[in-house]
Amino acid sequence: MPDEADARVRLLLLGPMIISLDAVEAALPARKARALLAYLVRRPDADVSREVLCGLLWGDRGEEQARASLRQALTALRRLLGSAVDDLLQVSNTAVRLQSAGAFLDTKQFEALAGSDDPAAQSGAVDLYRGAFLEGFPAVDPEFDRWLASERAALQASLLRCLTSLMTHSEADQRSEQVIVFATQLLKHDPLQEHVHRALMRAYAAQGRFDAALKQMEDLSRILEQDLGVRPEAITLELARQVQQRRLGGSAALQPVAEPAKREEVSATSPALPKRPSIAVLPFRSLSVDEESSYFGEGIAEDIIIELSRSSELFVVARQSSFRFGRDDEDPREIGQALGVRFCLLGSVRRLGERIRISAHLVSCERGHELWADRYDRQLKDIFDIQTEIARTVTATVVGRIVDADAAEQLLRPGSLAAYDLVLQGLQHLHRYTRDDVEKACRCFAEAIGLDGDYGRAYGLLAIASIYAGWYYGLETDFREAGELAEKAVALDPRDTKAHCALGMTRLIACDHSRAAAHFESALALNSNDDLLLVEYGRYLMYVERPEEGLLKIREAMRLNPYHPNWYWNIYGRCLHTLGRYEEAVEVFEKIVNPPFWAVAYLAACHAAIGNEERAAHFRQQLYVAKPDFTLDSFARIFPYQNPATAERYFESFRAAGIG
Repeated sequence: MPDEADARVRLLLLGPMIISLDAVEAALPARKARALLAYLVRRPDADVSREVLCGLLWGDRGEEQARASLRQALTALRRLLGSAVDDLLQVSNTAVRLQSAGAFLDTKQFEALAGSDDPAAQSGAVDLYRGAFLEGFPAVDPEFDRWLASERAALQASLLRCLTSLMTHSEADQRSEQVIVFATQLLKHDPLQEHVHRALMRAYAAQGRFDAALKQMEDLSRILEQDLGVRPEAITLELARQVQQRRLGGSAALQPVAEPAKREEVSATSPALPKRPSIAVLPFRSLSVDEESSYFGEGIAEDIIIELSRSSELFVVARQSSFRFGRDDEDPREIGQALGVRFCLLGSVRRLGERIRISAHLVSCERGHELWADRYDRQLKDIFDIQTEIARTVTATVVGRIVDADAAEQLLRPGSLAAYDLVLQGLQHLHRYTRDDVEKACRCFAEAIGLDGDYGRAYGLLAIASIYAGWYYGLETDFREAGELAEKAVALDPRDTKAHCALGMTRLIACDHSRAAAHFESALALNSNDDLLLVEYGRYLMYVERPEEGLLKIREAMRLNPYHPNWYWNIYGRCLHTLGRYEEAVEVFEKIVNPPFWAVAYLAACHAAIGNEERAAHFRQQLYVAKPDFTLDSFARIFPYQNPATAERYFESFRAAGIG
C-alpha cells in the first residue's frame, strides 16, 4: 500500500467516506456502489465472491436481478476510478478483488498502527481515526447494515485499546496533560470505564485542579447510578477522599492504589475483560417437579444468548462455557473471573400446567450486586415472546439503550411446542460431542421435523449433527442428504445462523467454495458471537488458501467459549499444519484429550516434518493400532482444498511420515 502522500487513490472510511483521485475529491452518488467499495476496502487483497456481494447488498432481490445490480455498481466504480481502475480492481466472472497496492486505505493503515506496542504507532492510529467507520452512512440492506455495525465496533475497540495504552504510558511518565487528553477521549466512547475516571482524577490532582477531580467523581457517580444502579468502587471512593483532603489543605501526596489487575492483564486461568460490555447467560434452573424438563431452562437461556448476540455492542460468552455454571452456591464474582465478563444473567423456570413463570436476574460480577430483576408469568403458548422480551430489557440495562430493531427480531417460531422441546433436547446432546450424544441429537432433530415440517432450525441442526456423525465418529452419513436438509433450513428460516452455517458446511464438502463463502458470511452477519460458526468458518478459510485468517477466527471462538469442545484444537492444529508451522501444530494436537486416530496421524506427519523420526514412528505405530485399515486415499476424500497444489503438499507430509 502506498503512503498517503504518494497515492493516486485515497479511500478514507474512518469518519464520513472520502474518495480522492489525484488529490481531488471524487463523488460516487450511488449508495450501494459506495457500500460495495467500502466492503471491498475491508477485505483487501482477497477474492470476494459475487454471491457474497449480492447477498450482502441485494438480498431482497432475485438472483438475476441481484447480479445485474452488482454489474451496475461495478460499472459505476470503474467510471469513477478511470485510468486508476486496473491498479485497484480485479473483476472476474466469479469474484471481485480490491488490491491494496493500488490505493491508500486508512482502515488498513489504522489497523497496522493500532496493532503495534509502540506508543508512536498507536498515536498515529489515533490521529487517523477521524470518526466512526463510515460515519453518517445511510441504511443500505439489513445484511450490510449488520456488517457495518460489526466493523464499526471492531475498529472502535482498536481505537480504545490504543487510547488506553497511551493513557497508561502517559501516567507512568507523569505527563498529566496527555493523560487528560487520552482519558477524555476514552470516556466519550465508553463513560462506564471507572478506571479511566480514576486516571483522570489523578491527573487533575497532579495539576492541583482538585475541584475538577472531585467534579469527575460526581460525574462518575451519576453515570453509574443512572446506567447501572450502583455506586463507585471502594478504591475510587478512597481516591476521592484523598483528593478532598488535599483540597482542604493537606500536604500529603496521593497514596498509590493498584488498579485491579484483571482490567489489563490476562492470567493463565482468567480471560481479559473485553472493552465492550460483556455478559454470560447461565442456564435457567428448572423448579418444576419434572426434573427431566431441565433442558427447557437451558433452552430459554440459549435463546436469550442468541438474541443478545445480535447486538454488536455486547460481548456474549458462548453457551457451552456459561452453562458450566449455574449452581445456587456459585459466587458471581468467581463466574466473572473464570469467563472474563462483567455481568451475568441467571434465573429460574417453573412450569405450572399451561402456565410458565420465568425469573431473571442481572448481576454485576465485579461487585456481586444484583442490578436488575424481573419476573414473567405467561401462558405456555407465549413462551417464544419471553426470550426476546428479556433480551431487550437486559440489553437496554447494560448498554444504556435498546439497539436497532434487528436486535429485537425473533427467529421464525416452530408451530409445535413439542417440536421445540425436541430441538432443545437435541441441542443438549449435540453440545456434549460424544458419539452416543450425536446419534441422540440426530434422532431428536429428526423427530422435531416429523412433528413440524416447517421448523427451519431443526433442519439446519440435523444437517450439522449428521455431518459431525460422519466426520468425527465414522457413522454412515449421506452428505448430499445433509445438503438438502441445509437448503431446506435456509429456505424456511433465512435469518437463522445455524441454517446458513449448515449450508456453508455442506457446500464446502461439495467443493462449492464460493457458495460456501456466501453462507458462512451470511451467518456471521446474523451472529458474529457463535463460536461453532467461527470455527467452521476457520475450517473453510483453511481450505481456500487463507489459513492465517482461519487461525484468527478459531482464536476468537476460543475466547468466546473458554470451555470449548476439545475438537476445536483439531481445526487450530490443521491450520498450522497447512501453513507448514509443524512445531506449533505438534503443541496444539497434543492438547486433544484421548486423541482419535486422525489426530495421531497429524502428530506423525508433523514430527516427521521437523525431523523427529523417532516420535513420527511412535505415532505412526499408534495410528495403525487405532485404525488398522487406515489409508491415505480414504483420508483424502474428505478434504476439499481449493488449490490442488496445497492439497498435494498437505498429503506429502503424511507420506514423508511413512503413512500411505
